[in-house]
Amino acid sequence: MSDNIDATHLNFGMGWIDDPEAVKTIISENNVRQVSELIGPTDAVDRRQVTDLTIYLKKVYGERWYLNQGSCGSCVAFGAALACDTLVAIEIVERSMDKPTGRTDPMSIYWGSRVEIGGNRLWGQGSVGAWAAKWLKDYGVLIQANYPGCDLSTYSAGVCCGPNANRGVPNELESIARQHPVKDYAQCKTFEDLARAIESGYPVTVASNQGFTRTRDAKGFAKPSGRWGHQMVIVGVRHDVPGALVANSWGPYFTGGPDDLSPACFWADDTTIGNMLGQGDSFALSNIQGWPCKRLSASVLNW
Repeated sequence: MSDNIDATHLNFGMGWIDDPEAVKTIISENNVRQVSELIGPTDAVDRRQVTDLTIYLKKVYGERWYLNQGSCGSCVAFGAALACDTLVAIEIVERSMDKPTGRTDPMSIYWGSRVEIGGNRLWGQGSVGAWAAKWLKDYGVLIQANYPGCDLSTYSAGVCCGPNANRGVPNELESIARQHPVKDYAQCKTFEDLARAIESGYPVTVASNQGFTRTRDAKGFAKPSGRWGHQMVIVGVRHDVPGALVANSWGPYFTGGPDDLSPACFWADDTTIGNMLGQGDSFALSNIQGWPCKRLSASVLNW
């Protein structure tokens, strides 16, 4: 497979809808703030510092923690779902929260973002990042399980992009989701704000038109290449070689790079990441009331 292939030729739905007006409406009507308004400046940057939230995903979900959206254009939901999984994994490891019986269900996020939040005005597949963030705060998260009348125990691209993509989340499931809301979300538009969020333990969904090569270099960086109408989630940041760790939703897609780097992840340089965030539809998620600037300690992992 060509390293520079345009992902639109692959059997991946992608599915991010570039709709700045929809994002602007969510932000203005819901008083969505910027990360910089909620998280104060962190300590002086250590140029050797690398923050990698996938250590929590590995500890809780194993080496194959990554997701695969298949052929449905559900990437917005998958970026949001993996961000929620990351928040849960941090809570489990750092604060001894009980492990849920299932992982975050992406299908209900996809349906709810499109219908309950987006008003069912999209033709075809896809969603908007801000709609998913609002769904998570206003309605919440469902774990993967077999609910009465709706089996969410296993992801299916056909089910995800099936009738409920235009009907929304079944009413009886909305009350269950509301038991587990994401407490807040904030717009993230710069690399500096991204670093503040990641270093405080908050993953950042990132939606843009920027594509990347499949092959990573020796440090794990993929080069910007082509166009993807796509949402992913940022789960790491580094300052030695400035950049961000991006987790995709296409399974073990990437090759090359360090042996310990997940095949679902790649590093991207800070300038490219800044441009992606600058498109405006990227959000840090928090499951803690307020936005305290906390420092993570991986010591409890015994690694």
